Amino acid sequence: YFAGRGPFSWTEVRAMMQTMHFHLAALAFLLSSSLPVGSAVASREGDACEGDGSMMLQLLHSHSHQGRDASPLCAELSDGRLRRLAGGPYTEEDVGKVACNMAANIFENGTIIASPSTGIEKIHNYPGGSSINQNNYYYMWQRDAGLTMRTLLRVAKGGPMVSKQLENYASLYHEIWSKPTPNKNCWPGRPGDGWCSILGEVKFFVNGSVYNQPWNRAQNDGPAINAMVLMEVLSDGKANPTSRENAKADIISALEYVGGMGLDSTIDPWEMVYGQHYYVQSIQHRAMAMGADIAQKEGWKGVDNFQLWVPLLSHLVEQHWNATSGVVGETNARPWFNTVGPKCLSSSDEGANESTVRTAPCDLDVAVLLGSLSARPGHGLGSAVQAVFSPHDSRTLATAYHLVESMAQAYEVNSIDDDAGLPGVLIGRYPGDEYSGVIMEPADAKSVCLGYNCGSAWFLATHGLAEFIYASADAAAKGDMKADGMNQGYLLAAMDMALPKAKRGRCKALPRTAKELAEKLIAGGDGVLARAKHHASSDLHMSEQIYRGDDKLPGVTPGEMIGARDLTWSYASLLDALASRADAVEAVSAISS
Repeated sequence: YFAGRGPFSWTEVRAMMQTMHFHLAALAFLLSSSLPVGSAVASREGDACEGDGSMMLQLLHSHSHQGRDASPLCAELSDGRLRRLAGGPYTEEDVGKVACNMAANIFENGTIIASPSTGIEKIHNYPGGSSINQNNYYYMWQRDAGLTMRTLLRVAKGGPMVSKQLENYASLYHEIWSKPTPNKNCWPGRPGDGWCSILGEVKFFVNGSVYNQPWNRAQNDGPAINAMVLMEVLSDGKANPTSRENAKADIISALEYVGGMGLDSTIDPWEMVYGQHYYVQSIQHRAMAMGADIAQKEGWKGVDNFQLWVPLLSHLVEQHWNATSGVVGETNARPWFNTVGPKCLSSSDEGANESTVRTAPCDLDVAVLLGSLSARPGHGLGSAVQAVFSPHDSRTLATAYHLVESMAQAYEVNSIDDDAGLPGVLIGRYPGDEYSGVIMEPADAKSVCLGYNCGSAWFLATHGLAEFIYASADAAAKGDMKADGMNQGYLLAAMDMALPKAKRGRCKALPRTAKELAEKLIAGGDGVLARAKHHASSDLHMSEQIYRGDDKLPGVTPGEMIGARDLTWSYASLLDALASRADAVEAVSAISS
């Protein structure tokens, strides 16, 4: 806004803003302002773009974010109530630090930012004045925020600050969803055809207004995830009648949208490709099962379609099993491979590109593991409807085996960690991942990495793998998982994650008892978490990615944290993994000697 209105350029204004400290009263006024926000600093997947007003608001809010780790929510989460999550490589004190790092991105009004990174933080400087920077994630993504709330409720439900956060979050979403979106560029259809729904919007500015720049829309896992969060309001006996009525109305709107769009394609959780995605459809199936259950129990009128949409979504999820290649594929009905590769075993090969021969299996994506974990039935709503592909389903386990094999050997950082004797493994989103997680400054500088295999290991992906192994241990202890020809390779590899690479592969047979198998799987999950923790800071701050090496980002050290700092999803995924670990430990303890 100020650039060009006097003697200062935009670059000079931006540099000055980095060091400005405003009085708290001024901050409060600006942040509570209802003035519309302009375009954003940078996209999640693209280069920085300069806006007309949002930069000012984003940076002001960034300064207010600093030093928030002593918030009331942090105090509650670190008062010992999460001690159940301690174990493996994480102590009770560690768990409190992780929870507080997550809480620092959660605002009292209900807003949950994906990261405090605003796109100006430098990762590495190059000769000539260019640099690679953290990307701008200073927004509330529907997906990230909803998953974080689900994590918060999973590990700390009932605490007064958590209950207050849920109430404020639900109130915020009621306000956001009550307004039409200004965007008119949603798939399917031509840009500008005007069909976009606020429910399928991707993200919001910190003042609650909708992000109004070009993006990959719609993303239809968001309304399903948040419908499940809002159902917690209805189960909260402390919620007032207005909050309950608003939550009910918003759940119905969200699930009617999900069901009505169920047969249509959407954008994947990485915001990169249009199609029918396992992650999205598995979560939609779980949300609809829960919605149908609560609608029946509470006698809601006019929502009979909920019961009909449950088997429809179940059928769509089933279509992701590829019996020929032996994996659950992430994406069906994709229209092209040009900007996002086929995610095959061969996609991680050095020099791989669009023309590379595709070695099956393909459509390997950690989103399959994450979707399987998120779609598990709980003990409450919708629990009678089983997941189509549970985390202990042999088909899902086989998929996990191929996924790890497709990425682990491709990262230099894994070789370095192996040589250092670390247990576990680091993985990213999918083989051949194109997204480096960084942006160039200036924006017109030549990108240091483009195309296949620019992406690195991710904390949330590695934490997701650990949780997946813990879920396998839990199923083994409860007798829900039996070894067979399809899952044996995964089980042996998962147990080996407890060991340094030099000692792996020596065990050729599975343990004879369910208890021993479960214990070895828990140790394997611990190994995976230990390797990820090795790359976090001493205060357990975690970014989006762990740099893979291979000179993809010249000048950056393999194993260094890159991408957006303090990614909320990185912390939430770790707390979820530790919660599943605690479940597995309890299941083992329940086995009679």
